[in-house]
Amino acid sequence: MEHELKRIYSGSLVNAEFIGSVLEQNDIQFLIRNYQEESLVAGWAANTIKGDASVFVFDKDYDRAMLLLDEINDSEMEEE
Repeated sequence: MEHELKRIYSGSLVNAEFIGSVLEQNDIQFLIRNYQEESLVAGWAANTIKGDASVFVFDKDYDRAMLLLDEINDSEMEEE
């Protein structure tokens, strides 16, 4: 099941794109689903406040991606 996608983040699109850039720098393939954009393309507008986007990675990269997210969260906590 290494080709199965797992969600590692759900929240704002800005954060999702930042996480995507970190994953890309670490050679981890990812997919960002932008629910607001998807709804507009489908012809209706989703009324979402939270969970505008999700980031997915392949199952084989899940553990590594979660470690990177932990590092991001730890560095943000140190800055506060």
